[in-house]
Order: sequence, then C-alpha cells, then structure tokens
Amino acid sequence: MTARRFRLPDIQDLSKDQERARLLPREGSYLIVGGPGTGKSIIALLRTRAHHRPKGAQEYVFLVYNRLLLEASRELVGNAINAHPWKTWFKGMYKRALGQPCPVIDGQAFTLDWAEILDAIVGAHDVPTPLTPFVVIDEGQDMPPEFYRALIELDFKHVYVVADQNQRITEEHSSLHEIATELPIHPDARIELTENYRNCDRIARLAQAFCIEDPASSRLRLPLERRCTREPLLIDYGPGSAWDFDGLIRRILKAADRDPARLYGIITPDNAARQCWLKALGQHPVIQALDHGRPRIVTYASGDEDDDHRFGEGGIFVINAQSAKGLEFDTVFLADIDGYRFDTESRDQREDLQRRFYVMISRAREHVVLLRRAGHPCPADAILPLADPSLLDRRSCQPT
Repeated sequence: MTARRFRLPDIQDLSKDQERARLLPREGSYLIVGGPGTGKSIIALLRTRAHHRPKGAQEYVFLVYNRLLLEASRELVGNAINAHPWKTWFKGMYKRALGQPCPVIDGQAFTLDWAEILDAIVGAHDVPTPLTPFVVIDEGQDMPPEFYRALIELDFKHVYVVADQNQRITEEHSSLHEIATELPIHPDARIELTENYRNCDRIARLAQAFCIEDPASSRLRLPLERRCTREPLLIDYGPGSAWDFDGLIRRILKAADRDPARLYGIITPDNAARQCWLKALGQHPVIQALDHGRPRIVTYASGDEDDDHRFGEGGIFVINAQSAKGLEFDTVFLADIDGYRFDTESRDQREDLQRRFYVMISRAREHVVLLRRAGHPCPADAILPLADPSLLDRRSCQPT
C-alpha cells in the first residue's frame, strides 16, 4: 500500500496557542476548546508525552470516544500511549475502585446507570487512590456530566480535556460549561484554539454554514491561505439523473487507483447504507482493470474485530456518521444524505442534524461531495445552503 502523511507535527510547527496548551503544568485540570481542524486532538496526544514511560506502569490514561479513534490515535504516536475507549476504561476502573461491576441499565453493557454509579461512589468507604491520576480526554463533549462528576468523586485531580460542544452528535454529551463546572476548571485554565489547519477554504466555509452559533465557543477563522482546488459538490444520482450508482462506484474506484496515497472517506447515514456501499465497492468489476489492482477498502462498525484501520495508507474507508468523529480524510463523500431523517418542526432535531453535517463535512481536507438519491424525499434539504453556489455547487454534476 502507498503511504500518506499521517503523523504528529513537530513541536516547532505548533502555533503559540497550541504550544501554550501543550505546556500547561502537569498538575491541575484544564479545558482546551476549538473547532474541527484546530489541532485539539494533536495537542492532547502531545500532552501524553509528558506522562508516558517507555516501560512499566503508566500514571496517566488517554480516553477517546470509540475504537476507531483509538486506533488512529495509537497510529499517530507509534502505539506509545496508554489509551482506551472511555466507557471500557471507566467500567474497569470502577470495578477496581469499588470491588463490584459497574451498574448498567437493563443489562446493556455500555448503557451506564449514572444515578446508581454516583450513589455507590458517594456511599463507598476507603476508595483507593487512582492508579492513573492524570487523565487526558479527547472529544470531551461526548462524555456526560455525570462522568466528570464521578471522576472528581473518585479523587481524580488532574484532568486535561479537549472539546468542542458544536460537535456533539451523541445522546450522551456535555456542554463546555458543564465540563468546567463538574471538574471544576478555572476560567484561566481554559485555552481556545481558533485556527483551522485541516480544511481548505471552501470546505471550511461549507462546514461553517452548518455550525450552530454558540457564545460558549469562539468562531473558527477561515483558512484563506489554503485554497480548495475543487468546489464542494452536491450530486443527485439515480433515475432521471446524469449519474447512477454504478457510475459513482466506478468513479470512486478509479480515483483511488489514480492516487493510491489518497484516503477517501465514504460516510453513510446508517449501517444498512454502509454495508450497501461497501459491497458495491468490493465487488465492482472495474477492479479487475485498475492499474494498481484492488485498492484497500475497509470499514468500521461498533463490535467489528477487523483491525485494518490504518490512516497512514491510502484507500477507501466506509463508515457511518457516528464513527466519523475525530477522523480526517483527503476526500469525503457524504453518501445518501436523503437517509438522514428529522422532524422539520423540531428545532432541537434540526440543530442535531446540522451538527452532524458540521462534523462530517469538516472531516475533509481537500474535497467533499454530497450524494443524494434521486426520487427519494430528502429532509436534509432543509438545512443545505442550496441558494449559495459558492458554498455548494450543483453545476458540475455531469459525469465526465
């Protein structure tokens, strides 16, 4: 497979704000705030270097939202990190501290019963000192306030959190205010990152069209010096359109063949769509005629055992929207956007969908394409900036 650039930046390449966030004292609790592409996760990973020991037990833990983000984080640091999905770690830590299994709701392994958890912690006697007193948390907005309250009750005193409440797309989540209140974090221990280092300019502008304005978060600065060579596209495919599904699959496979070092992300609305796209890509006959042979085509869904999720190589990733958080690709296809459903009369549901599109579009470094099935009702049209071709172009939808 062809390698692509996927590594931590050198220290001298950090901005002043990023360096200030990295060099905060080891002890104490801190909150690093920033939108997509500001380097929050990078700073969190660099932060672990202040704690990591080459051998022996570690005094810190790095917590992430899911296993795919965990694998990407480990790859960036050459596996020199004590990292875990946050719920897995919390359940194990709770059992060690209280000597009993972590309470869950209705036997669902990862639906934690926070009311019972907090009651048990508060009523416990002789809770041991944490083995990992330093906690570094990525995507902290996706952990509930009760999680942070539990950390404090269990005597975790040094918690370093990076978060962006505009990227909350999970049912369990926290606002920045809730994180700062629960830990607690002093206002002087909060640093804001506002420079976007990931997206080119038109992708950043399109992503911002979906951003929910929030006074708790600073607005990202547009990366005006990094021009997109291709405009964001909205393509209809199917009956009556210039494109059909087979043509899209063929084009994606040929594009991956032309530049084997490029990483494509295909983000689908649900697992059924994910499996449909994965099957079509893997079985298309054009693969037999590609110059470089079959491209690397991988997927991820909760519970999958496949560990071929390397981000330092080119290929095609097929994932659902819930798994996209924290990742980045050279090109992103938002597949079948008509599959996103919401009550158009509900402001909360509308804003939830906007945040989801904000997260998905901002995964793309250089190019983004939205794909919509012709003849299907598309509730997402209500949030698309269709009236502004400078944000989302439909003029280039003819196949070439």
